[in-house]
Amino acid sequence: MGLRFPVFLDIEDKKILLVGAGQVAVRRIRTLLLFGADITVVAREIPEGQRREMEGFLETGKVRLRRKRLEKADITPEFLLVICAAGDPEADGIAKESCRELGIPVNIASDRSLSDFYFPAVVTGEDLSVGIAGDGQDHGRTARAAALIRRCLAGEEETKKDKGDRT
Repeated sequence: MGLRFPVFLDIEDKKILLVGAGQVAVRRIRTLLLFGADITVVAREIPEGQRREMEGFLETGKVRLRRKRLEKADITPEFLLVICAAGDPEADGIAKESCRELGIPVNIASDRSLSDFYFPAVVTGEDLSVGIAGDGQDHGRTARAAALIRRCLAGEEETKKDKGDRT
C-alpha cells in the first residue's frame, strides 16, 4: 500500500470513538486531546502501566470510559472517526464492518490494510501542526522524521526568542 494524501480535520469538540486502553491507545488519546477532541474509550480493562494517565484523561472531562468489550451497537453515526487500538482482531472486525455500514472512517492500529486513514506521527509548534505518515515499511524512519521536525520547530522558537531579545 502506498502513501496516503494528508488531510487536516477540525476535531475540536467532535466525537471520536477509541477502542482500547493500552500504550498505543493512550498515545492516540494524548494526541487527540491536543486538538480538543471529545473521546469515548471502549476497553475491557486498563493495563496497569496506563492507569494513571488514563485517570488524568478522564479528569479532563474530554474523555469518557466504557469498561466493556466492543459491540456493534457502540459504533453510532455520532462519531466522526473510530480508532481501534485494542490489538483485538474481533474488535477490529466489528469496527471495520460497522464503520463501513455507517460511512465512518476507521483506523485499525494493528492492520493498515483494514484502515480508511492512517494515524500520523504528530508534531505541534506555535500555530503549526505537522502530520507524518510513511508507507508502513519503516516506522523508525517516520519517528526520526518527527523528531527532526520537532527539533526544527524548537529551533525556530529559539530563533524568535533571540530576535525578540535584541529589540
